[in-house]
Amino acid sequence: MSRTGRVAILDKPEGTFHIEEKPLPEVKPGEILVKQESAGVCGTCVHMYHGRLPGIKYPIILGHEIVGTIDTLGKGVETDLMGEPLREGDRIYILPGMRCGKCYFCSVLEAPNLCTGGGAYGVKPLSEDPLYFTGGYGDYIYLNHPWSKVLKMNADPDVAVLLEPFTIGIHALDRVWVKTGSVVAIQGAGAIGLFTLIAAKETGAFKTIVIGAPASRLELAKEFGADVTIDIEEIPDAEERIERVRKETPGGYGADVVFECAGVPTAIPEGFDMLRRGGTYAVVGHFTDVGEVSINPFTHLNNKHITLVGVWGGKLPYFVKGKPILESGKYPFSKMVSHKLPLERLGDVMEALSTDYRLDGKEVRKIVIASDL
Repeated sequence: MSRTGRVAILDKPEGTFHIEEKPLPEVKPGEILVKQESAGVCGTCVHMYHGRLPGIKYPIILGHEIVGTIDTLGKGVETDLMGEPLREGDRIYILPGMRCGKCYFCSVLEAPNLCTGGGAYGVKPLSEDPLYFTGGYGDYIYLNHPWSKVLKMNADPDVAVLLEPFTIGIHALDRVWVKTGSVVAIQGAGAIGLFTLIAAKETGAFKTIVIGAPASRLELAKEFGADVTIDIEEIPDAEERIERVRKETPGGYGADVVFECAGVPTAIPEGFDMLRRGGTYAVVGHFTDVGEVSINPFTHLNNKHITLVGVWGGKLPYFVKGKPILESGKYPFSKMVSHKLPLERLGDVMEALSTDYRLDGKEVRKIVIASDL
């Protein structure tokens, strides 16, 4: 009798997650079947649930932050992308992005994060087979595409699962110039904001300021090394928050670099006003279309002579750089996961992350879905 596994299929934007039992595929040479241990729920998943990411086809199995153990290793698969030997039972991280290596952005510009011919597990399946086991919200993930890449992990699954969001923070720091002694402000205290904080500390920032909510996330930001935190629930006035940031900078001129990690359009003009003249502003939190915002080209851009950058996705080197930091235990990564829930709770998760970030009477920091619950 063939084995089966469950998948949570989202039928349409703001639809229902249908838990269905499907037969597991026969693993062919060059393929891997992975038993899911932990799959993170990120803001992009929530926006995809609401239908805010153009080009997404439904029904879909979401979940692109995936760690699991190798259930079945196809013939010819011997190592991970770093040459580490692989065996059945090993814990691995699945790099969600599958890059074609052939398009203009991959081959000429060497910017695989902008690949036009690839896809991603939990976002854009590339297989012509049924979509089952193509995302993290299920019991298994089937890696049957030659562009698939994995990294062997030496960390608890609820720490290892944080690798993909960590790459976004590393990418953000790679897009700007943070000199030793810089003052950095980070708008947003979610996973992306906290990982950008860590990357800023590792890169040489002298003072880090995190602006966000709820309070439990800001307490965690302090544990991760934030020098100053500003609670937007306690200080709802944007002008007061701007003044608070400026007071923490040399001469009151503003931060050297501001990272927008909130995913809220109104945070952007506020962030511009936290920035000193000649500083750099990085938009990190907008991976889906949640609306427009008004800015003034003179006061926000030219007169301040700023550098403005966007950050899209991650690249393979950032996974490699982030892995040893996660595994080192240098930061209290395990405290980031506040909720570990079964597939059947996905609807509740989307509701909580679309409203007040509270679930089961507890503030949300990071939610993971575990197949064995």
